[in-house]
Amino acid sequence: MAREPRIRRPQTQEGFDRSRAAERRADPEGWRFAEAELAAVRRVITARRDIRRFRPDPVQEDVLERLLGAAHSAPSVGLMQPWRMILIRDAATRSAVRLLAQQQRIAQAERFGMRARQFLDQKIEGIVEAPLGIVVCCDHGAADVEVLGRGTIPETDIYSTACAIENLWLAARAEGVGVGWVSFYRKQDLRALLGIPSRADPIAYLCVGWPDERPVRPGLEAAGWAQRMRLEEVVMQERWQERGEGSAGSASSEESLMGPEAMAEAGGHAAFGETPMGPEAMAEAGGHAAFGETPMGPEATARIAVHAASRRRPVPTDRRAAIAARDRLDELVKPAGSLGALEALIERWALISGAPPPPSVKAGVLVCTADHGHVLHGTSLFDAEVSSQVAAAAARRETAVGVLAARGGHELLIADVGLRGPTPEGVLDAKVATGSADMLARPALTDEQVRTALSVGEQLCGELADRRVDCLVLGEIGVGNSTTAAALLCALTGLPPAAAVGRGSGLDAQGVRRKLAVVSEAMKRHGCPLPGKEALRRVGGIELAALAGAAGEAVRRRLPVILDGYATSVAALAAVKIDATVGEALLASHLSAEPGHRHVLSELGLEPLLDLRLRLGEASGALLALPLIAAAGALHREMGTFEESGVQRAAGLQRAARGEQAPTEDPRAGGSVAPPEAS
Repeated sequence: MAREPRIRRPQTQEGFDRSRAAERRADPEGWRFAEAELAAVRRVITARRDIRRFRPDPVQEDVLERLLGAAHSAPSVGLMQPWRMILIRDAATRSAVRLLAQQQRIAQAERFGMRARQFLDQKIEGIVEAPLGIVVCCDHGAADVEVLGRGTIPETDIYSTACAIENLWLAARAEGVGVGWVSFYRKQDLRALLGIPSRADPIAYLCVGWPDERPVRPGLEAAGWAQRMRLEEVVMQERWQERGEGSAGSASSEESLMGPEAMAEAGGHAAFGETPMGPEAMAEAGGHAAFGETPMGPEATARIAVHAASRRRPVPTDRRAAIAARDRLDELVKPAGSLGALEALIERWALISGAPPPPSVKAGVLVCTADHGHVLHGTSLFDAEVSSQVAAAAARRETAVGVLAARGGHELLIADVGLRGPTPEGVLDAKVATGSADMLARPALTDEQVRTALSVGEQLCGELADRRVDCLVLGEIGVGNSTTAAALLCALTGLPPAAAVGRGSGLDAQGVRRKLAVVSEAMKRHGCPLPGKEALRRVGGIELAALAGAAGEAVRRRLPVILDGYATSVAALAAVKIDATVGEALLASHLSAEPGHRHVLSELGLEPLLDLRLRLGEASGALLALPLIAAAGALHREMGTFEESGVQRAAGLQRAARGEQAPTEDPRAGGSVAPPEAS
């Protein structure tokens, strides 16, 4: 029988990463330099000094080129490379720069008060002495050019330029060249002197030359001006801590993963996001009319009590599992990264659950249903009774969620957490209240209702998790809840209502205007942005609060959470605002037709798997995405790797494929090293 041809991984071209997952897994420290090289790097860093006295001897051109090359090798956000370097050799120009520095030196001395004389005694510049000046500028570029990574922090071009300065400084110290940073000048004066355009800022004037001093410690430290702080004074764990604070002021690593609201929970609260009720909330709870009241019968109370007793702290994500999944993706018989978004999906699933997606996904589908008090303002085409009718149809498997759940063999749980009327047949009675209140008249929920809904959601998630499901799918049913979702998104983020309000279940232009007016008025009444629990209380819905609680419980149970559309995504955002760890477990199934959905996914940092312009709800979009997730799991599990497909890699062949030569000694022992093209 003829042997099948073996698959050989194509040679990686020059300029690309030639390492393989197996190598990185076997030797995570394999990128490390030899110890002698490390010692040299450490010495250069600790021995760098700000030089003020220089010899007149010129710096050779080849040395200068290496220094400038080091600066130009600096990292920069978006690879913008904003640094521009002006070489100043002319003595007259250096004298003019020195005059600018002297003027500002005298001006600053006055601000030091009693230390002015000590300040003036310090030699703070060598502009004329040094044979070379290098003015390092930051070219901000055109204002209308978008630079990757600079959208939210415009100053990253300045920070990148500072990296270039440090690179030059360290390279100079290694060469034995002195560098002194002069900052005593006004930018506009130096800009005018050197013809620097207005779009660029001079960041540093560097005096460069062979040093006529070889200090072993910083000059200002030797002069008693200041002392280097201890490392522990500048390093903080997880959260900011003011200097001088005791251990009581620091935050634990566990607390740092949570939002400020969840930190209160760590002090002893039982339920996800629980807070005690203040006097105002107590008054509101006691003053609600029938629509929005809290029945809290024995069954609901028992459900909360049982669940509170079994609470656990969030389980950390499994980074090792994610790396293992990524390693296998790297070895599959395919070009690196060619599965696109599916590769990120596989890695994220493993990060959450500890393993890649199974080739057949069994989901726990939680659909919470409730009514909303604001519908009296015409925010929906339908009356509140329709919520109960749709929930009953879903329980009979007659709506989209019922059909798709049955087709996929998933566990479906329809829960009444806040319907105005009786719980329909086939729907679980987990009622927290008979709908929310009108958010234009008062807060939609009370503190107690928010707390109860969160806890009920946790319990419902637990019931599905106990059925050995692979993930939690979130869905909702509730007339008017797209208006609630829009208001909640605005309350959580400060997004303008016009960007959050859409057609919902099919409103016409006039209906959308009514809906927008309600959300706008709610923001005026309640304010924004608000913390997670407060936003839920002010403008939230009972089913959205329950879904937020379910998402929090899913994190603790290591279950990936598949979000459906707009409303479930906003509920998840509320959960993230309460406890930031929830965000690690979320996956976006699709992008809906609601305009606010794109905004909330951006807030969550999620990319949708599908874009079908759905606006149905009920978890329908999430269920449609599950076969894609399962297919990704099958590809990861069942595709062959180069090794599994029979690739033979002798040691010499492996080195040749990477363009390497066999080293004669272990480079970490200080022996010979691989040639430059292989390092």
